[in-house]
Amino acid sequence: DGISKLYKRKYISELIKRKDLLRRNEVFYTLNEPQGRKINNSIPKKLLVIFTCMPPKDKYDNYLIHDRMFTKFFDGIERNLVKNVYIMRIMDLNVSHGSHYINTINYSEYEQHIQQAILHVKNSLEVDENNIVFYGVSKGGTGALFHGSIMDKKLLAVDPILNIGGKLEDNDRRFLKNLRREDLVPEINKNIAQINSKEKYLICSEKVPSYYEQDMRLDKEKIKIYNKVDNLITSHPEVSRNTIPEQLMILNILLGGLE
Repeated sequence: DGISKLYKRKYISELIKRKDLLRRNEVFYTLNEPQGRKINNSIPKKLLVIFTCMPPKDKYDNYLIHDRMFTKFFDGIERNLVKNVYIMRIMDLNVSHGSHYINTINYSEYEQHIQQAILHVKNSLEVDENNIVFYGVSKGGTGALFHGSIMDKKLLAVDPILNIGGKLEDNDRRFLKNLRREDLVPEINKNIAQINSKEKYLICSEKVPSYYEQDMRLDKEKIKIYNKVDNLITSHPEVSRNTIPEQLMILNILLGGLE
């Protein structure tokens, strides 16, 4: 009704009217079970943890929190996955547009709470470590790669945002300047140097130089990095749109347990 409000996170459920949202600490998420022909009780349960991406342009500054911070990325993905996959989608509920699932000065326990929520779902479903995959595109790729490097999980990150420094000073469209650490590459490399027993994939494109340069700073012996060369890719959002078959192939390999 033309009124803007600043809300404390602990009261945010008063504003969110969706009935499908679950909550652990101050992290909101959804959990979808396999349905119909996607159920196969003769094989172990699998868990795909999706870190959501940015919303479309028309909802980027939407007044509804779940439209702005929790767009349902890749709706219907389960139709293209192997059987018995549970899908957990995590809301990037922090500051005004999300913080890419990274701690901010006003929420220093954010990363810890995200990981606790994932462990809660894992334990509730009794999913084996080898049957968990983290996945995300853009800022979701940031979350998948960062938390996957800490928790040592199988993962696929598509064109993640690894460094918000530099040009961000000229265009801080996500309102993150001075609220969180900017460059995540050294921390990710440090994490995977300590332990890296699970497969980790990253898809990027040299056609988007500002992102590609940051990806090339990652330890390429520990992360399998694929450079998609495609003339249709001219900007960051187009990396994901032009690599859907590759993404599904990698996800199914990680989830499938083929021998």
